[in-house]
Amino acid sequence: MTFNLRSVAFATMWAAVATTAAAQTNAIKDADGNVGYATAEACDAAVLDGSAKFYTPSTRMAPKRRAGEATVTGMTLKDLGAEYNLGACDKGAPHAFGRGGVSKALQGRWIPYSASMPINAYKDKSGKIVRVTMRDCDNNFSGMFPRGVPAPAPKAAAPVAPVAVAPAPVVVAPAPMAAPAPAPVALKPAVVAFPYVFGTLGAQRDLVGNDAINGIAQHNDHDSKLALQAGAGYQFNKLWGAEAFVQAGKRLNYENGFESQARTLGLRATVGQDIGEATRVFAKLGVARVDHPQDTAGAAQTRPTVGLGVTYNLNNNLALRGDFDHYVKKNTSSGQDWKALNYVGIGLQYSFKP
Repeated sequence: MTFNLRSVAFATMWAAVATTAAAQTNAIKDADGNVGYATAEACDAAVLDGSAKFYTPSTRMAPKRRAGEATVTGMTLKDLGAEYNLGACDKGAPHAFGRGGVSKALQGRWIPYSASMPINAYKDKSGKIVRVTMRDCDNNFSGMFPRGVPAPAPKAAAPVAPVAVAPAPVVVAPAPMAAPAPAPVALKPAVVAFPYVFGTLGAQRDLVGNDAINGIAQHNDHDSKLALQAGAGYQFNKLWGAEAFVQAGKRLNYENGFESQARTLGLRATVGQDIGEATRVFAKLGVARVDHPQDTAGAAQTRPTVGLGVTYNLNNNLALRGDFDHYVKKNTSSGQDWKALNYVGIGLQYSFKP
């Protein structure tokens, strides 16, 4: 019997060593030293035997709510419930919904996360948690919630022969005290005020009205040519902003042989609204100095300007941008009667966010 028990003990020890070695063989590391395993079982085994190196985020991003999410609260993974008491082993996710994932080397691998890892808990209007992310970087898990490490099944106890004993007096245990709720964690506020620069390439269309010649009315004349617009702005809050801009393009040629350029320098306010995760639409209202250097009268005009714009975020700082601008006509006293000037373009916007 002694030999058999010793053999069983040695076999159990070597099985544990073999399991740990197999788990380590399946593990790979990325450039930041984070580890991913080939299977969920290998990741679970590393967590259970204490050899797992838990994931540590290397980037910093503020929380970003999705449609239907009313609030976001900081907590730890184990605060989600008993299924996360040992942590989580979750498949590495790629970049999605305007937020990053794990490094490319770990995408699709099973990554261990500590039970005490800080997380962002996104809640709906009723206060129900509908999604969680890693708090420091706001990185996504593979689903709305990560996969918890399952607790090991309890070992069956060896049968023990019953021993007759005298019944012990019954002692009523006191009711357990409720565990205190975790203290709320202060979250870094999302960035809503920042400067930015932009540039778009498109076309401008200028319209000119000609005076009557010998009592004969002349038709309006227009031309469209390649143009660009560039500027700088500041977003004061989620709603309001302001921009300064310049606009210029190729020389315009009209049917009556007249040639001119249109150059613009202006200031305008913007008011907008986010639509979904990455898209923002906004309206523009301001004034612009419109100059036609080849006009015989040399007339530079200050005109009202209105417009619409849209941006689509490619990442935290860079966005695609589209613009439409209309410069309201302002008549001159003689010669060419300049009418409405329009511009449409598409380009990029870079925001100086931390």
